[in-house]
Amino acid sequence: MSLRRPDSISATETKIADPILEPYFVTKNSAGGFVVYENVVKGSNKTKYIRTVCYPSTFGRAIKVIAEEKLNSNSYNSLEKYINSWDKITTNFERIVG
Repeated sequence: MSLRRPDSISATETKIADPILEPYFVTKNSAGGFVVYENVVKGSNKTKYIRTVCYPSTFGRAIKVIAEEKLNSNSYNSLEKYINSWDKITTNFERIVG
């Protein structure tokens, strides 16, 4: 896992964050490329870092990647709970992205 300091994001990048996306956020650079990051806290000092998740080609794909990351960050003891969790995550995102 490659971690960076949060202040390493360039001032020319647009940061797209929302509480519903936490601990993830998206940046868009001046060339139009997107990056999905995860906020990470490590160590006894609780140092804040960011982890690069992926470089999606579109904003829609970035949101889908975050939904998948949020879904798969938990354990489920039934298929029904897994599917219900996916439905809840995507419904919440659709309300915002619409």
